[in-house]
Amino acid sequence: MFGKKKKVIGLDIGSSQTKMVELSAGKNKKLVNFGISKVLPDAIVEGEIIDREAVLDSIRTLIEGKAFSAKDVVIGLAGRDVIIKRITIDRMSEADTREQIKWEAEQYVPFDINEVTLDFDVVNPNFGENQQEVILVAAKNELINNLSTLLKELDLNPLIIDTTAFAIQNVYEHNYTTSPDEIVCLAHIGAGMTVINVVKGTSSLSARDVYYGVNAYISKLQKEVGFNYEDAANAVKGVIPTGASQDSVHGVFESFVSDLGAQIERSLQFLSSVTGEEKMSRMYLSGGGALIPDLLEYLKRRLGVSIEILNPFKNVVYDPTLFAPEGVETVGPILAQALGLALRGE
Repeated sequence: MFGKKKKVIGLDIGSSQTKMVELSAGKNKKLVNFGISKVLPDAIVEGEIIDREAVLDSIRTLIEGKAFSAKDVVIGLAGRDVIIKRITIDRMSEADTREQIKWEAEQYVPFDINEVTLDFDVVNPNFGENQQEVILVAAKNELINNLSTLLKELDLNPLIIDTTAFAIQNVYEHNYTTSPDEIVCLAHIGAGMTVINVVKGTSSLSARDVYYGVNAYISKLQKEVGFNYEDAANAVKGVIPTGASQDSVHGVFESFVSDLGAQIERSLQFLSSVTGEEKMSRMYLSGGGALIPDLLEYLKRRLGVSIEILNPFKNVVYDPTLFAPEGVETVGPILAQALGLALRGE
């Protein structure tokens, strides 16, 4: 939400992988280049960079190995240092709203208001009598400055700073037909975090970061089944080591998806209690966690709604051989956030 549109690289720095996506300029988007590289475990925890050199190495590996040429970057933020709130304020001009938003933000942002960067988007200019609904976004300056400094060390220009929730929403709106009255849940299941964004039409009703993702599943397998990290990571993908108890692995899976389902339900219950909005009609999953075998079917049964895996490249032109040998069905959901960020360019 911070900045103007320009042709860029979308950069998603996750807690297990770094992803970069570059699209062609123009209205008809074409995939030019993408890359995925590993990040050392615990280099990023709950959105905070702990091992700076490990993150630098991961990005550098992509730039050099995939020969990215563009220098302008859009990066997404999530975590405890980022706040997204839908608020109601008096209707006024954009200039006056920008002036007023700082005072309004003090009620909703649990940080020193002088230590954050604020932005907003008017999502409903005619809400009630002389009021408007606004999406307020606040991010700690320390987080923004640390990321900007890191990217500049790699000779990259952090042109736009967006949020994970809105990057996934960008992908959804680019690839799917939206209905003004339909409520849809977008759940991006990453390694250390799940970002849940409930949207109505093209407007976010509620965005929430949940510190529960694929790493929790891996950790459960290590503790309860006795797998090492590599065997646990493979089991998450459906490749169970020879001799391992299928029942034990299935029991851990049920525990993990039950906890994840509860987190999603909690977000939807909060939305209903605050806004009075009715139940969602559809749900889309993205991120590496969306590919966990049987997870989608379990959530369908639990939530009782239509669920499918988000296809970020549905309306993007691409050469299928770029995704060999895994295929776009496997790689696409992992690239969803990076693609959503790249869509900020023109």
